[in-house]
Parts: sequence; C-alpha cells; structure tokens
Amino acid sequence: MFFYHGTDIDSALDILNDGLSVERLRLLQSLRQTQLGPGLYVTEDPETAWFFASLAPGNRGRGYTVLEIELADSAFEKLRRNGFVYVEEIVNVPFRAMQYRFALTAFAEINAQAIFRPFRRQE
Repeated sequence: MFFYHGTDIDSALDILNDGLSVERLRLLQSLRQTQLGPGLYVTEDPETAWFFASLAPGNRGRGYTVLEIELADSAFEKLRRNGFVYVEEIVNVPFRAMQYRFALTAFAEINAQAIFRPFRRQE
C-alpha cells in the first residue's frame, strides 16, 4: 500500500533520516489540535497530502513537501487488526477524502516495515 504524508521540510528530513519519532510528533502536535488525536496522519491521495502540507505548522516560509510511505498490505492489515489504524473522512475541507491515523504505539512497527521516500508530483 502507498500512503502520503504532507509536512514541512524539516519534519520530512527527520522522517527520512531517522524514521518516525513519537517524541517529535508529540511536540509538533502539542502546538495545534488534531482531528482524531495524536498520531501520523496519511492519505492514499497525494493531492490531499499536498493540501495539508501547505498547512504544516513548521513550514512558516521554509517550504513543505509530501512523503510517500510504502507499507506491505500484510503489515497494514496487522496494524489495523491490532487497533493501531483509524480511518475517517476528512471534514472541514472543500473536497472529499479519507484519512488514516496511525497510533503512536505503531511507530516502531512502521519504522521497521515501511519505506519512506520523497514524493514527486507528476507534471
């Protein structure tokens, strides 16, 4: 499965270099309210991720980007069965899209199983 996460440049570099960090994400999310609670928010639609990347609190003129996260179907299903994935429609936006929230407790498994890479828009 492929998921997309929109974020600021510094956070993207942290994820690409060191993987997901519970501490770093808690700090960033303490600065603003999240829709479903703490965790990694992703979507299956890269354009939706670009929309949210533009709103990333850390971009403040520094730029934003989208990461592609490749996760084997079996790894995703295991996380879902264990209650570490929440799926809901995104609200308060001018389009329809679904979002996935991976619980903080899933980060070690995601770091071990996923491939993180920069996503490049197809022009």
